[in-house]
Amino acid sequence: MGVIMVTLQDLRRYPYFATISEENLKQVAAVTTQKNVPANTQMFCEGDDADTLYVIVRGEVKIDYHLETGELKTVDILGAGDLLVWSAIVEPHKMTGDGTTNKDTQLLAIDAKKLYDFFDIDPQLGYLMMTQVAKLLANRLKNARGLLAKAG
Repeated sequence: MGVIMVTLQDLRRYPYFATISEENLKQVAAVTTQKNVPANTQMFCEGDDADTLYVIVRGEVKIDYHLETGELKTVDILGAGDLLVWSAIVEPHKMTGDGTTNKDTQLLAIDAKKLYDFFDIDPQLGYLMMTQVAKLLANRLKNARGLLAKAG
């Protein structure tokens, strides 16, 4: 099975890349491949190095956090269109939870180190991507607060 590269159209379908110039999008596409992960596969664990940023094309990934009590708590289930492993572009580049596929999942896999290098070359690209990550984190924080309210 060979590596499947992605097109600009593959990336443009997602809001994270909607406002990026064609030239920058070509750079992102050059460091992006498709990846298929079977259902019930643990993709990453809390504390692992985060070196790949993902966009879920189809499928589901469950995000679990380890609580101080030792309990493992599901905090989110991500699906098509969601950004996965935001910590790949935010220091210290470590996973903050566990990620397991609930279904067969197709992903766009972006080499985060190369993407981060593009941010140095084109700060506008970095700004646009980090703005999208900030929106994502704000939404996840809102979801986590909702879970805490239900548990309390």
